[in-house]
Amino acid sequence: MIARKRVAALALALYLALVGCIASYVYRWNEPQPRVQNRVVRVASPAPPSPQLDLPVFGAPTYKPAEAPSGMRLSVIHEPTFTAYVLWVRDPRRVEIVETRYPGVVGETVEQFVNDWHAVAGINGGSFTDTNWRGTGGLVQGIVISNGRVLQRASGSEPIVGFTAEGRLLSGTYTLAELQAMGVTQALMFGPTLVQGGVNQIQGAGDWGYAPRTAIGQTADGTVILMVTDGRELHGPADIGASLGDIARLMISLGAVTAANLDGGSSATLVYDGRLINQPTDILGERYIGTAVIVK
Repeated sequence: MIARKRVAALALALYLALVGCIASYVYRWNEPQPRVQNRVVRVASPAPPSPQLDLPVFGAPTYKPAEAPSGMRLSVIHEPTFTAYVLWVRDPRRVEIVETRYPGVVGETVEQFVNDWHAVAGINGGSFTDTNWRGTGGLVQGIVISNGRVLQRASGSEPIVGFTAEGRLLSGTYTLAELQAMGVTQALMFGPTLVQGGVNQIQGAGDWGYAPRTAIGQTADGTVILMVTDGRELHGPADIGASLGDIARLMISLGAVTAANLDGGSSATLVYDGRLINQPTDILGERYIGTAVIVK
């Protein structure tokens, strides 16, 4: 009897051991494998480098005239949509057109032109190519004559602003040969003509919208008017700038018998008596330009 019980107990133990082994095997076979995940570490991206811009040039030029300018006066005219800075030059023979010292490479600011030539005043001048809007200003366009020397030529006629040897301002479309035949000693390419023979040449506001402007004019007695305006809402929403029609009408009201538009927008700059008179709208301050009109 006892022997049977022992045999039964042993058989039960073996059975249970066998069942346990089978269960363990089945469990391990069906056990879910651990999920392997790559650890993602979020690191802040480095900030993109800021563009290396020149500091705005709103200070005094390095050249300061030894004596206060004579035969010149500065006036400020407030209009509904802009402010005009007007420099009067009694002797037109003091006005010269100059080109950057680095033609084909880089232009200069009006302050640099004034410094280079030891002038007492200057405004931006004529046309240049600003490749990819980099503000280099070295590629001058069109005819340039400075103190009788032809610095840049053109094969055909162009819109020209210039002075004869006697100091008479002219504005119109001319060839280089025509300019030389008229005795023109200072010239650059730009326009349009605003006033001719005392008559407004612009219909309405003109076609160029509202912006900072640079212009040059001359009264009947030979006095030269150099004008620069602000714009582009630099000083508030009422400061949108001037149209070509605005400048033509203003020139006539000041007595101009001849007047012409020069390069405006971000180029518009007036330097007088060692000071930057207006605030250029270019993000860099003064723009690098190809030519300037200076007063010696």
